[in-house]
Amino acid sequence: MASHPRRGGVKFVLLHHGACPGDRFHYRIAPDGTVRAELAEAERGQHPRSIGVVIDGDFDVDAPADAQIEALKGLLLTLKLRYPDVQLGAHRQVRGGPPTTCPGRRFPMKALAAWSRDELLRQRQDVLTRDFESQYSKI
Repeated sequence: MASHPRRGGVKFVLLHHGACPGDRFHYRIAPDGTVRAELAEAERGQHPRSIGVVIDGDFDVDAPADAQIEALKGLLLTLKLRYPDVQLGAHRQVRGGPPTTCPGRRFPMKALAAWSRDELLRQRQDVLTRDFESQYSKI
């Protein structure tokens, strides 16, 4: 997707599961790990100042597939490169809405949040370093 014209306005990547009654998500991740853009990042999704990602499945019942978690991590890296200050959040953390368990009780939110704080930042730096160094490798 093209860069977001409101770069400073995106504060969160909010995760949802397929059992969420909401709509207007920017990305959808299928059980096989396929990532599909559904809404341009420049458009307002379900929540203001956020990029909404829905992972297909009911994670109050089942855990997400490994392929979905790996695809989500790849998407999060892409979004972190595009929006360096973006934070990861779960729909259930949004204030002011009806109570929800979204993205589900069996979704590994704590583990993903820890990965986001540690590994995602390292991966982002690795990509930036590699891209910078590749500009000078043939001198």
